[in-house]
Amino acid sequence: MMDKEQLFNELLQPVELQMVSKLIGIVESNEINIKDIFQISLNTNKQAAFRAAWMLEYLMLNKPQDFIYHLSNLFDALSQVKNQSVIRHYTKMISLLTSKKVNPIYIIPIASIDFNPVVELFFSWLLDEKTLVASKVHCMQTLANLNLRFKWIGTELLQTIDYLEPQESIAFFARAKVIKKTLLKQSQNA
Repeated sequence: MMDKEQLFNELLQPVELQMVSKLIGIVESNEINIKDIFQISLNTNKQAAFRAAWMLEYLMLNKPQDFIYHLSNLFDALSQVKNQSVIRHYTKMISLLTSKKVNPIYIIPIASIDFNPVVELFFSWLLDEKTLVASKVHCMQTLANLNLRFKWIGTELLQTIDYLEPQESIAFFARAKVIKKTLLKQSQNA
């Protein structure tokens, strides 16, 4: 079993052509503790934290039978994340977990999660000019997904999108257009 210090040192290694394969190999070896990966993703070393967050996303998507036991770690760590590259991975994971197309293994555990802190945090990240566009897009998508659970989100999200559109990028605008259409459809079906 690779301990946290060994894993941290592996994540600090210089970028190689095979870095993705190397990280996948570490994850697939089952020789790591997922809690250690969460802790490293919160580390102040940006490189190690980013790679750990990437590993978490990989685990969530490719090893749900292992990751499911760590959903609480994801939601607990969410408010502690400061690294913008890590925020991108965390927001993507939450977006995927709240999607209609979520892996069925996550449906029951996700239903019992209190998303109020997530909603508040994602609106604040959406409005924060330091937040990366990719993270803002995942925040918007998550909030749109949660509109089915919290009916008030749609109105707030539309107002926020309208406020942000003039100052954001084409990538933001493209996703905002899709989300607006989704929210409109949801409001018509309500």
